[in-house]
Amino acid sequence: MEPLIDTHCHLNDPSFNDTIDDVLERARRKGVVGCVVPSYDRESLARTAELAQLNPDILFPGFGIHPWFLDEKALQELETYVKMPETVCLGEVGLDLSPGMPSRNAQEAFFAAQIRMAADYGLPVTVHCRRAHERVYEMVQPYRDRITVIMHSFSGSVEVMKRFLDLGCYISFSGSVTRETAKKYHRCAAAVPADRLLLETDAPSIATQTTPASRVEPVHTAEIASKIADIRGASYTEVCRRSTSNARCVFGKRMK
Repeated sequence: MEPLIDTHCHLNDPSFNDTIDDVLERARRKGVVGCVVPSYDRESLARTAELAQLNPDILFPGFGIHPWFLDEKALQELETYVKMPETVCLGEVGLDLSPGMPSRNAQEAFFAAQIRMAADYGLPVTVHCRRAHERVYEMVQPYRDRITVIMHSFSGSVEVMKRFLDLGCYISFSGSVTRETAKKYHRCAAAVPADRLLLETDAPSIATQTTPASRVEPVHTAEIASKIADIRGASYTEVCRRSTSNARCVFGKRMK
């Protein structure tokens, strides 16, 4: 069985509190050897650290404040977690310019502060980007030689993707790509260079073709890999090997 790495899943979400052991066992049986779990708000910082300590063989923590949950106290506490030796990335961070979100100025201030922190600690950054690709590009571009950026659950066009690739970014595909009607995602999955491809579930937030979002978990990384193999005309084995190798390159040698 080819190893898989889910590069973005919120096993720190309260919905997994009573099922985490079963979730991880199902993932292992499907070949998932690593799950990157990014924090998103103040409460999830401690939960993420706890989960990583309880499951060091498979769960790898990231720490960041999501643009939906801006909190000055969380930002003040963040560095304590970021500097933990277990930390594999800074995230989930970014910009979301959808209606009803925190102000653009506030989001940019938090994003800028966290990018600087990632550069200071030599960590990759996993980026949430919605309706903000141009501004995210502008903000990460000055760091192109200092940090590695993962565009989490990428939702832009092929043309936008190529601009981020030129910065050295990695492109991560979630369950959105498995949907038959998601032609934009299919075009990006077909065009992304093999050495920049990552897989993720974003559990429990993004549905796949077969499974509603609330039931998605790391085991569904296999469904995403299978769909991308179909799109690219590649074997399932090749997609697993490439994406897993890329994840280990991005997140570090602890992921064996």
